[in-house]
Amino acid sequence: MSLKDSFIPPPRLLRFLSTSFFFVCIFTLFICQNAQAKTVDPSIFLGPPLGETIILDGCDGTVTKRTTTAVSDTGVYSIEERTRLPVKEIKEGLFKGRNARIMRGEEDIVDNYTLQAVEGKIVITRCNEAETVVDLLNRKWTHRGDDLSGNYFEIQCSLVGEKEKLIHGKKRKVIYVETFCNAGGYAVKSVYTVASGLGIIHYEVVDPDDPLVLFTLKEN
Repeated sequence: MSLKDSFIPPPRLLRFLSTSFFFVCIFTLFICQNAQAKTVDPSIFLGPPLGETIILDGCDGTVTKRTTTAVSDTGVYSIEERTRLPVKEIKEGLFKGRNARIMRGEEDIVDNYTLQAVEGKIVITRCNEAETVVDLLNRKWTHRGDDLSGNYFEIQCSLVGEKEKLIHGKKRKVIYVETFCNAGGYAVKSVYTVASGLGIIHYEVVDPDDPLVLFTLKEN
């Protein structure tokens, strides 16, 4: 075939390019719509529902009751968690007042925070500090941790799995998050589970020698 035979006349070339561009646009639109269809609205993972309480059991006998006390017009959930330590005797004079009652399992530790869905993320705000719990769009993110002595460190998070499970009598979307940080010279890996309509329902520190479940949802 000569160079002349392989030459495409301008009108025909224009029609060819136009047709190709059309199919590229259709294919791109299909991909985008398919991706959007799979994108989950993060607000479904906020919870529990207003006025309802779920119970989280700790590995050391602690019991946490999580209640949504309010939901704003903009979808901000106000959450209260009350954690009760197991009843036990403590050394006299080691703690005083309310702290002593908490350590004896006579009074709750109260934690108040808010949850909201923002641009594909679930954001928790506690003591005026906001951190990302889940990022459904990027699937990888970081947030800040502290060792309770004023030292901060970076926590790397990754969304590693999604499925549907029957939890508390309902089929729910469940996502799994892995975290990794270096705190005080120690490498710490943990995983947590977030369920639609309930929030975080399971949290554990991953250690091949001594795994530690911080809390897990109590079944009905």
